Amino acid sequence: MRIRLPDPAARDEQKYFASRERLVMMVRPHWAQLLPKFLQTLAVFIVVLLFEAVAGGSDSGGASSIPWWIALAAILRLLWYVIDWHVDHIMITDKRIMKVSGIFVRKVQAMPLTKVTDFTYSRDPTGRLLGYGEFIVESAGQDQALRTIKFLPKPDRLYQTMCDMTFGGAPSPAGDD
Repeated sequence: MRIRLPDPAARDEQKYFASRERLVMMVRPHWAQLLPKFLQTLAVFIVVLLFEAVAGGSDSGGASSIPWWIALAAILRLLWYVIDWHVDHIMITDKRIMKVSGIFVRKVQAMPLTKVTDFTYSRDPTGRLLGYGEFIVESAGQDQALRTIKFLPKPDRLYQTMCDMTFGGAPSPAGDD
């Protein structure tokens, strides 16, 4: 029997799974993670436009192209962050939580579910408005690599999944588990 993964990216990430590990959920960080970088790039672009409006006609030399090079650098920086965001994944398997990140150098952070003792789930007002949350995972007496997971999309669903995977599912209504 062949396991069908929900996303083509998940098939690529399957190489990080143990032999009998099963993917439960996989998400990409929420797009709101990119919002500060987008606003910074927009601010640079607006400053360049204002600079051109004020000083554009007075200088016909190469100095007027310097602000546009700065704007191009800001756009390329934003593009780098978008690509980095696109390749990041948070995966919950039946055995552990993993975060896979990095464009050129792939970084895999993992925490076994058996080590999880407790976790904190929070959503600030912006997160509630845009639909993301944050998990702080506590482990059995150790400082783990995967302690804080920010900008999680579908945080309510992830919280319920994490509770079921870590602490066991709720008993059936009839009481016969």
